[in-house]
Amino acid sequence: PAAAPGAAAAGASPVAKTGGAAVPDAKAVGRADRPSRSILIHNMFDKDEETDEGWEDDIRLDLEEECGKHGRISRVVVMSSEPGGRIYASFETEDGAARCAAALAGRWFDKRQLRVEFVDGGDVPPGPPTGSAA
Repeated sequence: PAAAPGAAAAGASPVAKTGGAAVPDAKAVGRADRPSRSILIHNMFDKDEETDEGWEDDIRLDLEEECGKHGRISRVVVMSSEPGGRIYASFETEDGAARCAAALAGRWFDKRQLRVEFVDGGDVPPGPPTGSAA
């Protein structure tokens, strides 16, 4: 038999209803059913609004400091030339990544609400190890 109208698909991401449209719940960590040692943070910055020299390093250092409270970080990559304000963070342990993801998901940063999801390590672009100059 067919599913009842409006029934959620099994494994669907949590969504919030806003004006009739379903939007992802920013407080839910994406791919929480498949955790990894790497996370992708969305909406951390707007590349078109950043004008200060070295802003990418400032944001990377801010994120390293905040995420370092949850686990040892091995790499942070700021996608400064792409839209979406995306930053990848890789941790030495899956537990550190999970704690950081839970702490950041749905949080507000510079008037933008962050979304976080787990990603496979192979999906993280190359970048300098933590503590290195970009």
